[in-house]
Amino acid sequence: MIFGEESKKRTRIGKVEWEAIKARYGKKCCVCGKTERSAGLLEKAHVKAHSRGGTQYFPLCPTCHTKYDKGLMTVTELRKLGLTREDYTRLRPKKPKKKKEGFFF
Repeated sequence: MIFGEESKKRTRIGKVEWEAIKARYGKKCCVCGKTERSAGLLEKAHVKAHSRGGTQYFPLCPTCHTKYDKGLMTVTELRKLGLTREDYTRLRPKKPKKKKEGFFF
């Protein structure tokens, strides 16, 4: 970190707030509808990627969360989240830079 720059801190939500968010969505995955019991866990997914400044969450099962982050959601699945394909590409996480392969690495 350079002197004078502010570091980006992740916003944390409390257990009560997370439970309220899950209750708003019926304690189910927003995409496939799996309950917390059948999915094993509902994960906090950012509507807008944290790397792009996102602070809003919605519950997704681990499978749907991975698909969302990797850009593999279908138009139908995006519609369930209230997103268009254009919104989705704008909100997804930034792609990591590829490492250059050297001779000795």
